[in-house]
Amino acid sequence: MPTNNFPNIGFTTNGRDYNFFQKITVTAASFGANSVSSQQPDAIITFPTAVVTFQLEGSGSVQYSFNGLTIAGDMTSGLSSANLVFENRVVSKIWFQLVSGSPIIRIEAWGTR
Repeated sequence: MPTNNFPNIGFTTNGRDYNFFQKITVTAASFGANSVSSQQPDAIITFPTAVVTFQLEGSGSVQYSFNGLTIAGDMTSGLSSANLVFENRVVSKIWFQLVSGSPIIRIEAWGTR
């Protein structure tokens, strides 16, 4: 039988959620090409982050940018670059472009209040 160890505590419905999760299937060979304007980012994290992780799921290789113009780095399946951790860095806009394969990028972030 379930017990109620924390009476009167339920879902958090007030205030801001300082957690972020998104999976992006990368299909475009240039930054912003998936958007209507050909300039918009693939992901926007709308709060200051303590940690952001990029994890490459699937096969292939992608490049990423934090301004939509300059390549900041790449991620390739099977290499250590397939799992990236950014600590104490403000990352708000993120663009991806396909190099090869069928990659899916998993982004997780959390911040402090």
